[in-house]
Amino acid sequence: MKTHSRRRRGWPAVIVTAALVLAGSSPVWHPSDARAAVTQHDSASIGWEGDYYGVLTHKDGSFDVHSGPNTTVRFGIYNNPGRVQWFNAGGYYPALTTQFERDNSTVTITNFGDQVRLGNRDFVAIYSRVRVVNHDTVAHVLDPAPTGGTHPLNRPSTTVQPGQTTDFDYVIAADRFGQGYAWPTAAELTAAGGYDAHYAHMTSYWDDKLAQIAQIQVPDPQLANAYRAGYITTNLVKDGNRLNVGENGYDAIFNHDLVGMLVQLLEAGDLNRAKDYLPTLIAQDDPNDITRMYPDGTWKYNWPWAVYLRKTGDTAFVRANFATIRQTARRIESDATGPGGIMKATIAVDHTGYWTVDNQSALLALLTYRYIATTLGETAEASWADRTYDTLLRAVNARLNTTISANGLSYLPCAMDVPNSSANVCGQTNNGNWASMFLFGRWAWDGQLWGSSPAGPMIDLIDSTYDNGFSRLSGLPKHTFGGYPGVSSSYNAGYGSAGLASSRYRSEGIYGYQYLIQNAQSAPFSWWEGIQAVGTSNWSPGTHSTSGSGSSPHMWGQANASKVLLDSLLAEKLDGTVIVGRGLPKQWLRDGATTSVGTFPIAGGRRMGAAVTASGANVTLTLSGATPAGGVSFEVPAFLGNITRASAGTVDSTKGIVRLPAGTNSVTVTLAQPPAFTEKGGLDLQGYCTSIGAVNGVVLAGTTAHDWRCVTGTGAQVAMDLDDACQRQNPHEQAVFSRSTAISDPYSWKCLA
Repeated sequence: MKTHSRRRRGWPAVIVTAALVLAGSSPVWHPSDARAAVTQHDSASIGWEGDYYGVLTHKDGSFDVHSGPNTTVRFGIYNNPGRVQWFNAGGYYPALTTQFERDNSTVTITNFGDQVRLGNRDFVAIYSRVRVVNHDTVAHVLDPAPTGGTHPLNRPSTTVQPGQTTDFDYVIAADRFGQGYAWPTAAELTAAGGYDAHYAHMTSYWDDKLAQIAQIQVPDPQLANAYRAGYITTNLVKDGNRLNVGENGYDAIFNHDLVGMLVQLLEAGDLNRAKDYLPTLIAQDDPNDITRMYPDGTWKYNWPWAVYLRKTGDTAFVRANFATIRQTARRIESDATGPGGIMKATIAVDHTGYWTVDNQSALLALLTYRYIATTLGETAEASWADRTYDTLLRAVNARLNTTISANGLSYLPCAMDVPNSSANVCGQTNNGNWASMFLFGRWAWDGQLWGSSPAGPMIDLIDSTYDNGFSRLSGLPKHTFGGYPGVSSSYNAGYGSAGLASSRYRSEGIYGYQYLIQNAQSAPFSWWEGIQAVGTSNWSPGTHSTSGSGSSPHMWGQANASKVLLDSLLAEKLDGTVIVGRGLPKQWLRDGATTSVGTFPIAGGRRMGAAVTASGANVTLTLSGATPAGGVSFEVPAFLGNITRASAGTVDSTKGIVRLPAGTNSVTVTLAQPPAFTEKGGLDLQGYCTSIGAVNGVVLAGTTAHDWRCVTGTGAQVAMDLDDACQRQNPHEQAVFSRSTAISDPYSWKCLA
């Protein structure tokens, strides 16, 4: 859907619509023959990489085609049941499955997109399968009853016999990649292959794409699947090479969004398309153009270029674009016109002010520009970056110290010159902008990766700022930062980024991501930018977003979540050191747990891997692949003041660090005290099984704790994920897991956190 809508965090739609009309500069990329049908709150994207008119699918199995037939496809077999399961097939594929019961039968509706070439014409076709499993003792007539112009790929009987499974398959053309050639006929589409062949092609394609980025395996499988699904959806939402933010809103490139989205892709290892993406960065902000109205997008323009240069060593391509990189970096000095030499007033948090986030953004950009200039041999520019950085940092620290001292603050204010209060958004009840600098500023954590020396109020007050911000929230559970205002936002995980530079909040990014998954999805692994409310519906299990703004999915929010997850596990510093486990939750050090990252990109086009396993008081790190030039710094939060010994490397127990020189491939760290966990109660396995669609509940199939099974409508016994059961039962206890106190006792299961 080619629209811009509510922009930015919490702006009313009418204001932004007016801004677009006044600006008169929003680019038109597509013909006007496709204007979307229905937009629903529960929206997820399907389609194909780089398609122009993405398809939105919904909980009831319907989907909106915004090009060609310009229609909403629905299936009349969906009868608004009391309980629905909605999930990605295979855990993360862009094939959304709706499952429910009717007439003593299990019905699933699965929709996905595939690229179809007909002669020299490329299309996106949406394939649908309605599967009916009759687990009754009598036959039922169950007609999928599609509307909206789909073409049948088979024509089985709608009378489904007892014990029978019947598949009804359909196809419809949805996009032609911005081209003007003729749409395919029904005969062409049905002759292009059946559902199974296209499903196999779709899964193979996305698995090949995923193999290009860092591979994450963590004790919470939903996090790993969210990371995979997020990467896929980013490729679905983009138009050609344009990394747009959304489909049902923000369907365009936005200057500072693109910077963050591209950095995340490059740091994850998606380097093959970098030369296509980097030229789309916006080098000049414009207050009258909603897509480029944020100056920090100009200041941080060079950041993705620095990441690309660091990961690939491709000096030629970066040098060819250095004039623009230099121009944007030099803007920092000319824009430092605020009181005492801080950055100028902007609308960084959608209100005019001297915002801390802007000053941190500029500081980070000077660090990354210094790296580029140094690497390219531009010594004068590197010296300028050094001087300007030091000057700006002194000005920023002085201004903040004055504001903090004059107002008796114990926290870092989101504005440089005034405390957080009801007079600005950062003091409004449940407004997440109090943490804006901890995400969008990037200096606290990413600055250290690019060579900053961590000192001053912007480092010293990280923990107390998190303390203060969370304490001021009203009626919200742990690990959410608020919305605009509201319950949460798609940025919730990203707000934990600065926690990686803290003492007590180093796992906050992961906990924030888990909060989103367990409480606030608007569709499977999809979130609105602003989440005003969450609640229950017939989508089971759990609570989900019931009111949101911006777009869903929202790819800048997703990029921030993916970045903080990966940063929490592995991050590379400018000196070639790779930090391992900086944000690893203590719950992931439970006995037998393994966390791993594979094919992680490091300097010079190389890849490495790391696996952390826990056994009692021992935590073992095993490295693979290329050797980091600066060695490894093993920095798990549980190490702080808690290391008894290490089998290799140099130990600093006070800081919780074990440093391994280049070439050392493993170490076992022995803790003085293994992590202690709090019991959260027993498990309701009957309720869990029925909530995930196993309508016949639970059965004990043997005599041990491992013999519990969920029972489907057909009577099939299927294994259950007891960690997931604990998470569903304790949605506000992030990283909760299951443990049996006695394998011989089936009733000994407990939830721990």
